[in-house]
Amino acid sequence: MTPDPRNALALFKANLELQFRLCDLMRRNTLRWNEAQNRMIDGCASEFEASATRLLDAPDWQQVGFVATDLGWKSLQQRNCALLKMAEAVVANQSALQQDMQQAWAQWQHDCTRALKEASGTMPLSATFEELLATATRPALLPGSKG
Repeated sequence: MTPDPRNALALFKANLELQFRLCDLMRRNTLRWNEAQNRMIDGCASEFEASATRLLDAPDWQQVGFVATDLGWKSLQQRNCALLKMAEAVVANQSALQQDMQQAWAQWQHDCTRALKEASGTMPLSATFEELLATATRPALLPGSKG
């Protein structure tokens, strides 16, 4: 028995859709990282402007010394906050990417198994393989499913 070309086309399309989806996920992940970097740069620029303004507003050298001492402690505090925000961004970005990729793989698996299941009429399948197909096509694996 020759396989149905429509099934091969369905598998090809499922693989191509997965590649497109993974490329889009990488693009969106890069955009999230760029946004996090821009926030960090904006924070540093704002910190520098505030520090420079305080120094420029100092009426005498004694006040400049006080401001400079205070800026050292503020800078240390702000660096700790910046590190915390960066750690939060890392966790959020990686979690989002992991979840999106898991959904992409589940959808790909579902599409491929559906194509193989449709081909089962033309190709003999073992009972073990049929069980794997049944497991892989459960709705609970697909994004947005409640099962």
